[in-house]
Amino acid sequence: MAYRTLDDRDVRDQALADPEGLLDDLGQEGAVIDEVQRAPNLLLALKSTVDREQKLGRYLLSGSNQPKVAHALADSLLGRTGYRTLRPLTLGEQRYDEKHRGWEFLFGPDDKIVLDSLIERATTSGELDWHEIARTGGFPRALAAPPNQRLRILDDYIQTFAHRDIREVVGIESVDRFETFLRLIATRTAQELNASNLSSDLGTPVATIRRWVDALVRSYLVEVIPAYHRNAGRRVIKAPKIYMVDTALALAASRAQEPTGGFYLETAVAGDLCVWRDEAPEQRALHHWRVPNGPEVDFVLGQGKLLLPVEIKTSGSVDSSDAHHLRRFRTDNSNAPRAVLLSCDPYIRVLTDGIIAAPWWAVI
Repeated sequence: MAYRTLDDRDVRDQALADPEGLLDDLGQEGAVIDEVQRAPNLLLALKSTVDREQKLGRYLLSGSNQPKVAHALADSLLGRTGYRTLRPLTLGEQRYDEKHRGWEFLFGPDDKIVLDSLIERATTSGELDWHEIARTGGFPRALAAPPNQRLRILDDYIQTFAHRDIREVVGIESVDRFETFLRLIATRTAQELNASNLSSDLGTPVATIRRWVDALVRSYLVEVIPAYHRNAGRRVIKAPKIYMVDTALALAASRAQEPTGGFYLETAVAGDLCVWRDEAPEQRALHHWRVPNGPEVDFVLGQGKLLLPVEIKTSGSVDSSDAHHLRRFRTDNSNAPRAVLLSCDPYIRVLTDGIIAAPWWAVI
């Protein structure tokens, strides 16, 4: 496919002045057009071409300003587009895997097959250091930079977003306060979202905090994972958990030099799980689970009618005592035939009936 970016001034000028001519120049074999939100007239020309030729998949459109892209496509190409979320690079993409490894194999009915798959994956990956994974992240521009410059590049991005880009998403009264909010969110990645506490810390109304969180979600800088509950009558904390979409971005935004807590490993796993969920959103779901003053589980995967609770730990050695929250979840939910404890313990085995322990690198 041909490739054009509207960051190129000559291309942008042609897209604005003669969009039909630009599409003719691209030919019949299809094209990738980046920063498409910069030329609204081009979208109207695309609509005409798509309606006339009815050729599926001819154009791949992308843009760095996601809210603006989504709005432009919804207005001009309603019913003519399929949407895909382009997240930071997963570990598999950084290994040049041909496709995402996926999590669906963990729902299989045969423990031996699941264990064999985990062993094969762990062997392929080799043992990994989650600290290094957290420092590296998955933003292409940062990955391409020398390691000692990555956090600076991402910190610059945070400042640019907070002081310029956010204005195209939501009205901001104080950009400095919003930047403080964004950095505070980064320090709380993989934790429950408490808008009241954030409001108190920042001296900002709760309604504003919620509006800012929504803006970050729509800008694909954070992911909010809802709580799991079977019905509204259960006493389950319904606060969602909030994750930065990238571990290195979380480090840079919080101005930390090293990942010192397991929240960063959990954030890395959350990013991979979101990719898995996005592949089949009508069939897959992702939640967390917590009982008030009781057990909690980091992730609850849903596939069809089945549930799979997953706990993340950074310990280099785990045993059955580390799985009591998983046992409680399975006791409360008969449609969870298996649970998984991921850690830095390289030994893959069944801890207790229905609960498998494996290193995190055997999955992502």
